[in-house]
Amino acid sequence: MEEKVHGTVKKRMGAPSPVNIPIQMICGMDTTGSITPIRFRFQTNEDIIETIHVEKTVSRDEKNYVGIREKQFICTASVSGIQRIMEIRYNVESQKWRIFQFLA
Repeated sequence: MEEKVHGTVKKRMGAPSPVNIPIQMICGMDTTGSITPIRFRFQTNEDIIETIHVEKTVSRDEKNYVGIREKQFICTASVSGIQRIMEIRYNVESQKWRIFQFLA
């Protein structure tokens, strides 16, 4: 879904597409080393720091892309008052978190 604003094309938040937003994550780990995202924050385009509380972790998986190990989490959270489902990824080598894409 696209939206035209003043002659430019902007993607709507509901359209599933990679966004790759770097985030600062607070997570918990159980005794087996399984990671559970709790909350994260990121900087918006308006230079505002927004904090999001993860309501539920729907699924977790580990992916290998060309030798790069990433942990993938599908989570639900309320972003700007709207319930969202998002894919969050953790790069094991660089130890960096990011919102990979919004699914709904």
